[in-house]
Formats: sequence, C-alpha cells, structure tokens
Amino acid sequence: MTKDLIHKKFRFSGKLFSSNDLLEALKDNTDYYNFLTSWFSEKDYIIAKTSGSTGTPKEIKLKKIDLISSSKLTADYFKLKEGDKVINCLPVKYIAGKMMLVRSLVLGLDLYLFPVNSSPIIHIEENYDFIALTPMQLDNSIPYLNNIKNIVVGGSAVDENLKQKILNVNSNVFETYGMTETLTHIAVRNLSKQENEFTVLPGILISERDSCLFIEPGHLSIDFVQTNDIVRISQKNKFILIGRKDYIINSGGVKINPESVEKKLQKYLNIDFVVSSIDDDKFGEIVVLVFKKNIPHNYQKAFVDLDKYEVPKLNLVLENFPENNGKINRVKIKQLINQR
Repeated sequence: MTKDLIHKKFRFSGKLFSSNDLLEALKDNTDYYNFLTSWFSEKDYIIAKTSGSTGTPKEIKLKKIDLISSSKLTADYFKLKEGDKVINCLPVKYIAGKMMLVRSLVLGLDLYLFPVNSSPIIHIEENYDFIALTPMQLDNSIPYLNNIKNIVVGGSAVDENLKQKILNVNSNVFETYGMTETLTHIAVRNLSKQENEFTVLPGILISERDSCLFIEPGHLSIDFVQTNDIVRISQKNKFILIGRKDYIINSGGVKINPESVEKKLQKYLNIDFVVSSIDDDKFGEIVVLVFKKNIPHNYQKAFVDLDKYEVPKLNLVLENFPENNGKINRVKIKQLINQR
C-alpha cells in the first residue's frame, strides 16, 4: 500500500517531490498538511466530512485503496496521464479537494495550487490539462477556461444560464454527479456537447429503488450507495437527475419538485432565487419563490412554462442564502421563511 500512496513521478509546481518534501513544503498550510499526514500514515483509511447539503456534516472513514481506485477510474475516463498539469482550487477538507490531491499523488500528475475562492484562475497564464470547479467558480472563470483542456464541475447543479455561457468555450466542460460516499463523481455529462443525461463511469451499475438512484460502485470496496436523488434511468448506464426526494413539496396532495420548477424559471430569470415552501393550514404546504435581495420587475413572465400547481403562491426576499460548502442550504432557507 505504501508505495501506492505517492507516484515516483509526482510533481508539485513542476518539480519532483517525495512525501517528505511535500510535507515540508506545505507545513504552513494546515488543511493540506493535516491531510497529507493522514494520507502517508500507516492507517488504511482517512477521515472525510460530508458536505452537509441536507443536514449536519458528518465524518466518515474512507479506505485509501478506494481513493486510489477512484483516481484510476477518473484517469481512464479523462485520459489523464503521468506528467499532466492539474489545478486544485477546492478546499482539501472536503472530498472534491482531497481527490484532486490524491489523483495527483497516485497518478504522477503535476499539481498546482490556485486560490480557494470564487474566482480562482483569473491570473492563469499557462495551459493545464484538468481542473475541478464549483458552478460559482466556473461562472467567474469563463474568460480563462480555454487555458484548461478538461474541466469538471460539481457540488451543486449547473443552471441553464451557465450552460449557455460555456458553449463558446473551446475546453471540454463536464458536469459531474457524485458524493463523499462514492469518492466524488461516478457519472458525468458533457455540457460542451449539451448532453442532458448523465453517463456512469465504466464498471458502475445503477438502478432505481423507491424512485431514487441506487449505485453499485464496482471499483470500490463498498457494496452500494442508496441515494435520495430522484432519477429517470433512460439506458442501463444513463440517467436524468430530477431532484432530491428530501425537497419534495406536498401541496394539497400534489407533489412538486422545486428543482424541476427552478429549471423552468431559469430560462427567464437571470437572478438568484430558490423555490421553497411555507406551511399552510389548508394545503399543508404552498410553493414560494424566494429571491436574493430584490424581487425583479415582471418576474411573473417567468411562470409561462409552469404547471398550475407549480406557480408560486407567494414571493419573499432574503438578504442572503445560507450555504453549506458552497451549496445553497435549502433546509435552512425553508426554516427562515417559515419563521416569518
């Protein structure tokens, strides 16, 4: 196992680095140093935190052999090879940042650290082969994306407006589907080719259980992951993501998926908003449209594609949308608007 933890050709900012060299170079970067200390330890696992998208983040144990297998699967799919230049601009305390580092270590990639902020590559000068971004980072990086061959974006959904912006980019932009338990992505869709369906990576089996995605990741030591993501499987290795079961709004017995409603509204609203609900004595819940800071003029024109049950009954404003690890915290938003 020990020899698999770092490739003999691993480079950091263009220079060959051993494990000891890397620890010394990053000793003042607490998050990186702590992770590397754990990675090079004799334990066969690391500790990771879930994102907390639907609740309190929790710590889970992940086997190092699984992180290595996941890295190799990514390399095969995106044709990453020894010496390729990759960028990490994600926090290493979460799985996406951890996996960028692990891929570099075990595949012998050339790793460059960029700022972990909302506009990480605005000072990019050279060409790179691979980067992982959040949707916000991607949106703020449009003018600089041509410097990077393959871009993966994840953490939250890519909205319709952002999808249109990347069509003029020469790079390959892939939206990913995955979670901490699956060690980041197990499925991707090429946004540069306007793909609507996610395609699972080789060796991964999918099915539906209670309308939600059931994953059997053949490359990992775990048997399965039962998700709360409502999907429609179109082929044995392809699926369309509908939204999370946790967020379903039950209004007078009609079940409404807020994420599906948002996709319809995004065609007409180029502003931050969330579809949520408040409690109602008559219907149980009613659909609410929550804007960030201001309600735009003529927003009702965006309702043209909505079914009658999807049309918001109320419009509210929050100064800011609470987040967890860069993702909008829908649970907290619902709590806030129900306290009004």
